[in-house]
Amino acid sequence: MKKFKFLSVLWISLLLFTGCTGYRGLNTESTMNKIPPLGVQAEKGDWVEENWWKKLNDAQLNGLVDEALASHPTLNEAQSRIRQAQAAAGIAQSADAVQVNADAASTYQRFPKHESYPPQFAGKKDTVNRVQVTAAYDFDLWGKNRAEYEAALGGVRVAEIEKEAAKLTLVSALVLDYVRLDSAFRTEDIKRGIIGRYGRILDLQKKRYAAGLDSQENIKRTESAMHSAEADIKQLQEEQKLLKISIGTMTGKGAAHGLEIKRPAITSYASGLPENLPAELIGRRPDIAAQKWRIESMQKRIDSAKADFYPNVNLNAFAGLRSIGLNNLLKSGSGVFGVGPAVTLPIFNGGMLKSSLAMKNAEYDEAVERYNVLILNAVQEVADIAVSGVENRKQLDDRKEAVESLNNAKKLAELNYRNGLGSALPVLDTELGILNAETAIVALESRQTELAVSMSRALGGGTDTGIKESREKDHE
Repeated sequence: MKKFKFLSVLWISLLLFTGCTGYRGLNTESTMNKIPPLGVQAEKGDWVEENWWKKLNDAQLNGLVDEALASHPTLNEAQSRIRQAQAAAGIAQSADAVQVNADAASTYQRFPKHESYPPQFAGKKDTVNRVQVTAAYDFDLWGKNRAEYEAALGGVRVAEIEKEAAKLTLVSALVLDYVRLDSAFRTEDIKRGIIGRYGRILDLQKKRYAAGLDSQENIKRTESAMHSAEADIKQLQEEQKLLKISIGTMTGKGAAHGLEIKRPAITSYASGLPENLPAELIGRRPDIAAQKWRIESMQKRIDSAKADFYPNVNLNAFAGLRSIGLNNLLKSGSGVFGVGPAVTLPIFNGGMLKSSLAMKNAEYDEAVERYNVLILNAVQEVADIAVSGVENRKQLDDRKEAVESLNNAKKLAELNYRNGLGSALPVLDTELGILNAETAIVALESRQTELAVSMSRALGGGTDTGIKESREKDHE
């Protein structure tokens, strides 16, 4: 008896040792990098709020965003992927439960004379019948089923965050087009003012030409400039229609709905950089957070693959009725039952288990390096927008100073005109200069708002990814 116990312990120890040494040397190689410093200066700001587009103070825009979030097919597609991931998690979870099945069979056959059948059936024909319930339970001693379930749960979280990423991409694109639509309307207003000034200049030039004080060449130049401004308006009107169609498509209601959009009435704004950046960027950008969950899920897949190297222990049981001859099935002697363990141990499989683990390790490394790339790209994106925002603000300030100087020049030209020291042409030329400068200001203000929208997207758009800063420290 003692010898039997000793051999049993020795055998179990050998199995465990074999499992541990079976995947020795098969490890992952990549590591998750720390976030590099931003290295740029910008105005301080807060983290983006969930409904960040409402800072533009445009009720029509808010309604368009609500329509997009409610009905765009991209988001419905993402929701379908969430349901798929949840179903996969349910399948993985079921492996931890007792599996109970029932089956019944009845086979009509001829029984041979020279096998171990009762004499009354030998050489005759009758039915072989079976009705039984079977049950099986996997003890999951090495955590394979648990690891698969946790990996599937990670897949659910990835799908959920990817839906948030799809929302952010959709809303950002819609808002950017809306900002550009506002800019197109404002630029058209200025262009109409420019055409009006050219019309007045042309009238003066024609009168001066009739008096022999101007040339036909100057008149043609003014006419050419006025036609160019008219062409600019047509181009702007085309741009407005295309932007409306794009926005209507993004709402999920189509082009016709977009063409009904009225003129925007947005309030421009600029965004700054929040504190704890880039340290908290991981937890707020959905693309990075999704990749982080994907890596954790892959780690669980690796744990599951390692469990395959150990013996698997199941408990099987059955109970039911069996008989030869259907009329005997319900008789007292037809009952059967059984219960007992089942142990399987991989001994030789041509390297399949090692290859499977090596593949999962490589997939993990690929995901980690993808994460590292995302980190670098995210920091670059934020830094680029921050630099552009600062420089755009400087250009905007310079343009406003230029307009202020032109307004002063206009006042002097008007004074000279009133005092008879000059004609109205210098006044109109100065007004043209002011309008052209205002065109540049509109473009810069629109650019400033576009950068603010882009920064909102780059900072995660107020997404709650479920990954907190403390979790990031665990991986540093």
